[in-house]
Amino acid sequence: MLGGGADLGAAVATAVGQSAGATAGVSLPDGMRRIVTGHDAEGQSYVVSDQRITGGRTFPNFFKTTGDDAFGPGPEPEPRTLYPTDSPRLEPEVGGASFQFVTLPPTPPEAPLGWHRTETVDINILLGGELILVLDKEEITLHPGDAVIQRNTMHAWKNPTDAPVYWAAVLVPIRQRS
Repeated sequence: MLGGGADLGAAVATAVGQSAGATAGVSLPDGMRRIVTGHDAEGQSYVVSDQRITGGRTFPNFFKTTGDDAFGPGPEPEPRTLYPTDSPRLEPEVGGASFQFVTLPPTPPEAPLGWHRTETVDINILLGGELILVLDKEEITLHPGDAVIQRNTMHAWKNPTDAPVYWAAVLVPIRQRS
């Protein structure tokens, strides 16, 4: 059991330091890559945007949702439908949030993918290793420092390497106004 924030920070730093290709941690001199997922008109998951966020501000606005726009910014006319899930409940109750540290071992080529969807906006930041985000319409390779904003999309994760992959995830329930 971790005793507090300092212990968690030390555990994350140790884990990242032990992951493939992450000997000195994550360095982001050219900003941070942000991938945002969404749904097309048929409800299929895909990448809405894939861009590098840079800027002179100390705290650039990386992604923001509001009570009136629970999905956050996206292209028009993107569907704003909250798709239900039959996956195991990973998300917190409405009004809460969940901060998780995820370790994914190597994915054998013959292994079935763990397709799932949550009724959340998820903020995932890859800390160490190489990870593949699998969507209905495409696959995206991620590297340390890349962030994925999942917006209630069907997806799976694959680790194509021979070492574990590590990332941090924050899940925030989507609440739609009636």
